[in-house]
Amino acid sequence: MREDLQLVRRARAWLAVLHELGADGPDDPLFRSLTKKGRLRKYPEARERGQRMPPGSLNERLQVLADRAGVPYIDGKKVTSHSWRAGANTDMIAAGGTLKDRNTVGRWADGSKTADTVYHRPNNTGEHDPLARVPLYGGPAHAAVAQASEQQE
Repeated sequence: MREDLQLVRRARAWLAVLHELGADGPDDPLFRSLTKKGRLRKYPEARERGQRMPPGSLNERLQVLADRAGVPYIDGKKVTSHSWRAGANTDMIAAGGTLKDRNTVGRWADGSKTADTVYHRPNNTGEHDPLARVPLYGGPAHAAVAQASEQQE
C-alpha cells in the first residue's frame, strides 16, 4: 500500500508531533494550524473560534511542502488542497472505481460529472511522480513513524 494512504501511521505520527509541541491535552483540538517552521500558530486569547485551523491553512501548508519539493506546479496547475481530491479520484479511476462510488467518496452529488471533468488528472502518474519528493512525515514526526513501522512489521 502507498505510504501516503497509511492513515493509521500518519495519525500516530501527527499525535506524536502534538505531544512534542505540548498540544495533546484531552481538550486540545486534533487539527491545529502550524507555522512554516512547524510550531503551533498562536492566536489571541479573545479569539472566538478557538485554536482550530483558520480557513486556508491546509492549502497554505501543502503549497509550502510542494515548493520545498520543487514542484509548485503540476501540469501547469498550482498545487492546492484540491490536488488531494484529484489524486484520490484519479487513483480510483485507475482502480476501476465507478462514477457513483467516486461521487460518494468525493462528496459530490449523485449524477454529478465533477469527478470526471474537474478532478480527473491522469498526467504525472505512474513511475514518475513529482510529489514523491514531498516528505510524508517530515520534522519531528520521523521518529514516531519509524517506531510505528517497526511495531507493525
